Amino acid sequence: LYRDIIYALERLQAPLLTLFAETGKAVEAYRSDVRQLRPRFGALRSMCRIFYSLNYQDLPEYFEDHMSDWMGEFAKSLRYPADSVLEDPDEETEPSPVDVLQAAVVENLNLYADKDEEPFLPFLPQFTSLVWGRLMALTALPKHDALATKSIRFLSSLVGKHMHRSLFQEEATLRQVISNIVIPNLMIREVDEERFEDDPNEFILGDMEGSDTESRRKVSQELLRSMCRQFEAETTTICSEHVGTMLTEFTSDPSNKWAAKDAAIHLMLGISVRAESAQGGVSQVNENVNVMDFFHSNILTELREADMSKRPMVKATSIKFVSTFRNQFARGHLTALMPLLIAHLSSDSVVVHTYAAAAIEKILTCKEDKLDGHKSFKFVGSDLQPFLQTLFTGLFGIVDNADLNENEYVMKCVMRSLSVARDDIIPVTEIVLEKLTSALGRVAKNPRNPQYNHYLFESIAVLVKAVCAKEPQHTAAFEMMLFPPFQTVL
Repeated sequence: LYRDIIYALERLQAPLLTLFAETGKAVEAYRSDVRQLRPRFGALRSMCRIFYSLNYQDLPEYFEDHMSDWMGEFAKSLRYPADSVLEDPDEETEPSPVDVLQAAVVENLNLYADKDEEPFLPFLPQFTSLVWGRLMALTALPKHDALATKSIRFLSSLVGKHMHRSLFQEEATLRQVISNIVIPNLMIREVDEERFEDDPNEFILGDMEGSDTESRRKVSQELLRSMCRQFEAETTTICSEHVGTMLTEFTSDPSNKWAAKDAAIHLMLGISVRAESAQGGVSQVNENVNVMDFFHSNILTELREADMSKRPMVKATSIKFVSTFRNQFARGHLTALMPLLIAHLSSDSVVVHTYAAAAIEKILTCKEDKLDGHKSFKFVGSDLQPFLQTLFTGLFGIVDNADLNENEYVMKCVMRSLSVARDDIIPVTEIVLEKLTSALGRVAKNPRNPQYNHYLFESIAVLVKAVCAKEPQHTAAFEMMLFPPFQTVL
């Protein structure tokens, strides 16, 4: 690998800088000529991507020696006016060539900031100011999403490190970051509402815990968590003030001010988590935040709302709160929450019933420490048994709905529920198997979602193992029902 990198560097590093600088001069010369500017901005963006690739593994000596030259060009790119002739004021979704280039530049800066490259440190104050200024000028339109997320991530990488503490340590600076960057990018936009209703899969990708897809809300929460690493008390105090204000605003008009509560919950999610993993959930919380008190006051009331059509986005966020802090709930809490989550499987909103299924699946994987030092599952088969009928009714109601896409989170919940229930599933084996084979028959004709298919086969395997190990006489019935769809697949 290093031999290949050296080979590429020897042939590209010097010409790349020269070409970038010359193209930058051409951009200045043709400032008002759209036909000349567009391909040149595209070329600059391509060169930024080459820069990223050449520097990804390590900082090459040539780039270290010419750091000031590169940083001068990057600064020039970030200073390019946003209202240039390339900007279409009527465009809402597609970023302009200037935005695309600046996003690539910020990604390069982020690469150096993450690596703590010493030659880059003298340029940090300048670029912190430039990125901040550019971020302040961005609109909430989707065309600025990529530049906004990369800029917020750049600030997040700096504020979370002790070596850059002096750049953000003033309380006024922290208040500005929260008021001008975090909160505006946590607020629900019209485009988010549209995506929630019309393209739920895309919404889930950008919002779901553990997803690799970035969104403004996700990186804003990461920025808060980075701030808490260095300024936990100050950040918690400032955010708590905003949470109180937002919840008061919601209480004054719940029907129209629901977005304020949604933002307040996301603000709490941002400051409450100290350490977490996608698989294990939150392992450490901010001691300055009373998560359980917030849950009882603001989350539980939302989940108990019987009308599923009211505030579906807030319901989805409330379910996400439960899923995020699943480790912090005692078994009694989880037992009380289970029927509420199951009820949300009947929601017409794809996002709401998907989040409910995902939360149930994650709860079934929660573990707790035992006195002997070992870990055991917090919610076991005997705890799940009273809910099996309503749970599978809700899950298969989604699976059987031909108008809905194959939902991998729902099928994963089916698999996990079967795995936890084990022997308790025997009385309804025939019904469950019929539902699974029907689903298998549909996907065999037109397989679209490999993750869904994987969990479908896992569900069948878990069911066969649980039932046939206990009552081998069911084997013939399994073969009779499973062989036809298997032959279709083959």
